[in-house]
Amino acid sequence: MLTIPLRNLLRETHSALSLGDSRIVAWNDLPSETQEVIGEVTDSKYIFILQMPSRVGEEPRRTLDRALTVFKLFKDSLVLSNYVFMGTQRYDVLPHYTHWIDRDRGFPEYRFFRNEEPAFVEFWNEFIELPPQNFAAYRFHLADYRAYSRDRLTDYVESLEYLLVPDSGEGEIGYKFRSRGCMIFGKDKNAKERENIWNCLKQSYDLRSAIVHGDSDRENELVPDGRWEDRLQLIRQYDRDAIKFFFRAKCLDNNAKRLELLKKKLIFEPKIT
Repeated sequence: MLTIPLRNLLRETHSALSLGDSRIVAWNDLPSETQEVIGEVTDSKYIFILQMPSRVGEEPRRTLDRALTVFKLFKDSLVLSNYVFMGTQRYDVLPHYTHWIDRDRGFPEYRFFRNEEPAFVEFWNEFIELPPQNFAAYRFHLADYRAYSRDRLTDYVESLEYLLVPDSGEGEIGYKFRSRGCMIFGKDKNAKERENIWNCLKQSYDLRSAIVHGDSDRENELVPDGRWEDRLQLIRQYDRDAIKFFFRAKCLDNNAKRLELLKKKLIFEPKIT
């Protein structure tokens, strides 16, 4: 059994939360010897601990990635952890899993209200099999540990591009990126809302291109005040929605099936210009 200390998680109750074969328990409910070992190694006290079975053939750090990704797919915040214990022995440490803070990037608490927990249990059991090595999933996960906003935005856009443009070799990447994204995220929206989605995706893709090609003039035009968080929050939400959409459609890891699904969604829709 893996023991994973969790930071930044706030709950209304400290009772154990069963997640099927895993569970979240309060620090005070751990055996004293486990508290002592974790406290000595991490030099910190944690309110909650995730206990998960180890997976055959999977490194514990990948199991940790899987769990942390499920948390952030459920809610737009993040639970932090960079230690994995096997029983009372530290198995792995990930010092690069650090959340950086700057003038417009805070440290949002991951707050669980009591009435949300049943929905989270259902969500956990649906998404815990999400493959952590999938390009879109791990770029979405990695973005939280980037020190600079440019890198975060690039991660989110590239994650979305992987999902929305599996046929990138055929060209028109930018158009496919925004038109397909608009169809998925704007399905139940009115015309003005779909226009906003279209513009956000276009500007995000243009900004990513400006970043990777060193076009500082275009970058400054798209982020004139140097404050990135509003733009990042939108593209992060679209990335989250896309990962969930394609995972539920059982084609997150299959380019051919993802392209087939996208074409079916678009075939009866008017072309967006």
